[in-house]
Amino acid sequence: MLSIISAALLLCCACSVPEEAPAAEGSLSVSPSELVLGYEEGEAVIEVTSDCEWGASVADASWCSIFPGGGIAGETSVKVKVGKNMSAEERTATVTFRYGNSRKELKITQTPSSDGPQMFVPEGYRLIWSDEFDGKSLNDDNWTAETGAGGWGNSELQYYTDRTENVDVRDGKLVITARRENYKGAPVTSARLITLDKVKFLYGYVVASIKLPKTANGLWPAFWMMGNDIRTNPWPNCGETDILEMGHANGIKAGTQEKFLNGACHWGVPGHQYYAHDITNSYSVQDGKFHTFTCIWDQDYIRMYIDLETYPDAQPYFEMKIVDFGDNEFRKENFILLNLAVGGNFPGIWDIGQVTALKDGFAEMEVDYVRVFQKK
Repeated sequence: MLSIISAALLLCCACSVPEEAPAAEGSLSVSPSELVLGYEEGEAVIEVTSDCEWGASVADASWCSIFPGGGIAGETSVKVKVGKNMSAEERTATVTFRYGNSRKELKITQTPSSDGPQMFVPEGYRLIWSDEFDGKSLNDDNWTAETGAGGWGNSELQYYTDRTENVDVRDGKLVITARRENYKGAPVTSARLITLDKVKFLYGYVVASIKLPKTANGLWPAFWMMGNDIRTNPWPNCGETDILEMGHANGIKAGTQEKFLNGACHWGVPGHQYYAHDITNSYSVQDGKFHTFTCIWDQDYIRMYIDLETYPDAQPYFEMKIVDFGDNEFRKENFILLNLAVGGNFPGIWDIGQVTALKDGFAEMEVDYVRVFQKK
């Protein structure tokens, strides 16, 4: 009996289990092998040939995108789209194709702007997102136009709409228009735009170029940010950073509406807390010209500036050291807001008859661009 068992064991040892064959690597080719595009916004097509499934991604998706982002064996035409390069320097992006256990890279180079205004890029930063408002209408991939009335928490008078009468893109500019009109029970209309869940970021050099209307008495233009978790962590716990607000009652009282502005931060532990600082600027920023309003935000400070690109030695008009107030309100992803409110608690006007800024029936706030840079 032992001899039979021994023989069986020997037979089992001799019959080893064969190793699994290695996975097939597959093959993939891309034509052309390198792509050079001009500075203007544009598209190009590359041909991908493969004998297996593949996927692709872009290292810098802020200005370059591809579609489709994957395919099966065979030939696939892939569209490459690039935004306009307004920098004085060329920029590059890498498309990485993954197939089997291998990868292949395609380098895309975009030449620098050769004419027109060139984008100011702060030293040590790179552009991660911008809207230059070069299209024919508002880019829905970036913005949502909020609608409705009800005072918006500040007893404001306007009804926000998404109509072109209140929000439009014309001649390379975003135009937000406040109109004196009766609309759904409100005496005035305007627009409020947000990038919630569409454009969100943690820290950066955030700047907008804005031509402000004459706020006179009653208009309240604003450029600001809030925590992108606002739906699950309502205001003020989400945090709020007001980069620009004009039209405050103190400026009206002093007769300095065109120079009086403020920055502020709001948070919610315990309850509604805030820190605000206002200034009377040395020159008007309601002079019919575009001015830049910049927020430099890192893990330690929030600082705000007027026309920093023009006056690089300018001191901040607002500065706050960031601490954890209980919910890390200023150390999480934010989204951007732009709006033109009418009346309310900020200007201290609650009667449309006291709004002098709409004597012509309307007033416009124009935005040339909004840009977000982050440190390299």
